[in-house]
Amino acid sequence: MTRPDWRATYRLQLHAGFTFDDALAILPYLEELGVSHVYASPLFAARRGSAHGYDVVDPTRINPELGGEEGFRRLSDALRGKGMGLLLDIVPNHMVADRANPWWMGALAGGREGPGASIFDIDWERHPQLLLPVLGDTLTETLAQGAITLDLAGEGWLVACAYGEHAWPLRREDAAELLEAAGLAAQGGHWLSDRSPDFSAARAALRALDPPQREALRAVLRKQDLPALLDRQHWRPLHWRSGRDALSSRRFFNVNELVGVRVEREEVFALTHRLALELVREGRVDGFRIDHIDGLADPAGYTERLREAVGPGVPVLVEKILGPGEELRPGWPVDGTTGYERLNVLNRLFVSGEGYRTLATHLEAQGWVTGEPAARLVAAKRQMLEESFSPELDQLADLAGSLADPERAIEFARPTLRAALAALLVHCPAYRSYLTGAPPGPEDRALWEAMLAGAEAEGDPWTASAARWLAEIILAGGEGAAAELRLRFQQLSGPLTAKGLEDTEFYRYVALTSVNEVGGEIEAAAGDIGAFHAWATRRAALNPLDLTPLATHDTKRGPEVRARLNLLSLEPEAWIAACTRWMETNTALRPAEGPDPADEWLIYQTMLGAWPIGADRLREYLTKALREAKRHTRWENPQEPYEQACLGFAAALLEDPAAEGFRRDMAAWAERLTLPTRVNGLAQTILQLTLPGVPDLYQGTEWWDFSLVDPDNRRPVDYAARATALQAPVPGLAEDATGLSKQRVIQRLLRLRKERPGLFQGYRPLDAPPGFLSFTRGEGALLVMVPLEAEKAVSPPALPPGSWRDVLAEAGPAGGPFRVLVGP
Repeated sequence: MTRPDWRATYRLQLHAGFTFDDALAILPYLEELGVSHVYASPLFAARRGSAHGYDVVDPTRINPELGGEEGFRRLSDALRGKGMGLLLDIVPNHMVADRANPWWMGALAGGREGPGASIFDIDWERHPQLLLPVLGDTLTETLAQGAITLDLAGEGWLVACAYGEHAWPLRREDAAELLEAAGLAAQGGHWLSDRSPDFSAARAALRALDPPQREALRAVLRKQDLPALLDRQHWRPLHWRSGRDALSSRRFFNVNELVGVRVEREEVFALTHRLALELVREGRVDGFRIDHIDGLADPAGYTERLREAVGPGVPVLVEKILGPGEELRPGWPVDGTTGYERLNVLNRLFVSGEGYRTLATHLEAQGWVTGEPAARLVAAKRQMLEESFSPELDQLADLAGSLADPERAIEFARPTLRAALAALLVHCPAYRSYLTGAPPGPEDRALWEAMLAGAEAEGDPWTASAARWLAEIILAGGEGAAAELRLRFQQLSGPLTAKGLEDTEFYRYVALTSVNEVGGEIEAAAGDIGAFHAWATRRAALNPLDLTPLATHDTKRGPEVRARLNLLSLEPEAWIAACTRWMETNTALRPAEGPDPADEWLIYQTMLGAWPIGADRLREYLTKALREAKRHTRWENPQEPYEQACLGFAAALLEDPAAEGFRRDMAAWAERLTLPTRVNGLAQTILQLTLPGVPDLYQGTEWWDFSLVDPDNRRPVDYAARATALQAPVPGLAEDATGLSKQRVIQRLLRLRKERPGLFQGYRPLDAPPGFLSFTRGEGALLVMVPLEAEKAVSPPALPPGSWRDVLAEAGPAGGPFRVLVGP
C-alpha cells in the first residue's frame, strides 16, 4: 500500500458543528494550500455534545455526531482520491465515566468481580465501593431532596439510579431480583448469566421490553428502600468536593470523570484499539498521534505493542512534553513528538534575554512576584499536589507504608512517607521517569538524583532519609507493592508538573507571557543561535517526522500574539513606563477589590497581544487566567468579588468613555508594533516550513492568528474566505491586515516540499549578518535566511553569489526581507 509523503499536517477540531462532511467540503482548499495530511482530533464515539473528542465513550465506534461510519468513509475516500492522508489522534489513557459508555456501566454493574472491571484502573482494595464524586450536596441531603431516582436508563436498557445527567446501574444481583419481582424472571436471568464486559445480552433483553412490562418494572422500582439499596451497590455517589480527598480510580489529571484505562493489559489494548487498527489496515488512517503518553503505566511497552500492530510504515507520534535537555527515549519505536518543544525553541529565537530579565526584574522589584523561578515552580507544584492530587498522594503513602523493611530496621510513619513522596514529586525536573523494573538508565538515574537533591535541600533530615529509602526501593525494580509504588509515582509526576507549571505558574509569572507556552521552560526565555543550530542538526538526524507547530488546540496564545508580545523584550523600559502610566491614569476605573498589580499587568499585556479585542473575549480569557493562577480565585472555589472586579475593570478599559485616552494609547502601541509583528510572524512561519520536521498547521492559522487560549482558539474558521484569498493579489506586509502573505508563503513552500522533497534533507548552519538566522538543507541546494530582529528587515541581506532562485519572490511582496533560495 502506497501512503502519501508527509509534507504538512492540518489540524481539524471535529465536533457536531464541524463534521466529516464539513471537513470534506474544505479538502479542495487544503489540497490547493499544499497540505498532505489532515490531522484529526479524536473521532471515536464521545460524550454527547463533546467539543473536542477526548471524552471517549466507545473507541469501537465512529462518533455519530461527526457523521458516523458513512460520513467517515466519505471523507476517507475523498482524501485517498486526492492523494492525501489522515493522521488520527487516539486516546489510550482514559475514557469518560458516562452513561453512554457501555464498559463503564458494565464495571458499575459488575463490580470488582465483573467482566468489565479489568478495563478501568480502579482500586477496589482501598475502596470496595467505587467512589463517584458528582453530587451537589451530601448523599443524605441529595436523597432527602429526591434528586436520585430509580428508573430505566441508558435508552431503556439499564435498571439504574439516575441523578441529573448521570446514571448508575444496579449490581447484577439487585437488577435480577427486581426484574423477577416484576414478573420478568427471564430478563433477570440474563443479568446473572451475561459475562460480557458491557452486558450486551442483558441490555438487549431490557431493550426488548414492551410498554406494559416497563410499567410493571417501574412499579416495583417505586417501592424500593433507596438508601438501603445504595448501600449494596458496587459504587457510592458523593459530594463533588470529596474528590479532593478520596478517589478509587485513576483519572486524567485532576478530572474525576475521565477514568484511567488499563491499556497495558493485552486484552484491553485489543479492545480499545480494534477499530483504529482496522482503519490502518484499510488504508484509511496513515499515522497516529498518541494523547498523553506519560499517563500510561508502561509507555515503552505500549509503543512497542502499537508498532507491532501497525508495522514499520505507519508513523506514530506521541504527545510528549520534553523537559530541558530531554530527548525521547531511544528504545521507543516511535517517529517523533507533536512538537511542543519545537514551538518553544522557535519562539525563543525572537526574545531578547536581556529585555526579558528587565521585565522580570521590574515585577520582582515591585513585589508582584517573589522568590526564584525554581522555588516558585516547586511551590506551585506543592499547592497542586495538596489541593488537586491529594488522593493520589495518599495512595502512594499507603503503598509506601506497606513496604516496611524489618531487616534494616527502617520504619517511617505514614506522615513522614507522605512528606517524602511529596518532596520527590515536586522536585522532579521533567514530567516523569520511565522505570520498568529493569536497571535504570542514565536518564532516569539523573532524574532521581535531582529529585533527591531537591528533597534534601528542603532541610528536614528525617524526610530526606525517607526519600532516599523510597528512591532505593523504586529504583531497585522490585515486584508487588514496590512495583505498584513505582508505577503510580510515575503516573502522577507528569500531571503534577503539567498542572503546576502550565496551568498555575505560567498564569502567575506574567513578566512576558509569550514565553509561557505549553512545553516552555520557566527559566529559559531567550534562544541562542549556536544552540539552535545544534538542536536543528540533531533533529534532522534523529526525528525527521517530528511535527513542527506554531499553534495547537492546547496553546495559550496564537502565533501572532506571541510574535507581538515578544517585541516587548526589545523595548522593556518603554513597556514598563506605559504600564506604570496606565496604572495611574486608570485608578478611577479600578474597583477596590481588584485587580492587583500583577493581574493588571496581565490585562494590559493580553489587550496588546490580541488587539483589537472585544470585551467578551477578554472577559472569557481573564476568567480562565485568574482561576488557573489560583492566587485570588480558582475553579473549585470562585471568588466572585475579585473576579467581577477584574472583569469589570477590563470591560471599562474597552468601553468606558473615561478610558478613551487609554484606548488611543493602546491602539498606538499596537499600530507601532504591527509591521514588526508581521515580520516576526512570517519569519517563524518560514522556519516552521523549512526546518527539519513536518510542518503542522492548526486550523485557520494560515492567516494572522491573534487567538488566546481555548475556547478562543477553537472559534469557527471562514474557509470560504481563505479559499478565495488564494486567488487574490498579495499586498505588502504593511498593508496585509488579514495575513494573505502568510497564507501565500505557506502555499509556495509546501509546493516546494512536494516538487523538490530532496531539498528538505539534512541541516547545515550558515553564518549570517547580525540579527539574522541562516542555514542550508538538501546538500546546500536550499538556503534559508530570516530576520530575528524585525528592524533588520528594512535592509534585507543581498543574495549570495551564484545562480539562485528566490522562492518567496514568487509568493508576492512578502518575499522582500526574507530569503528562501533554491540553487541549481
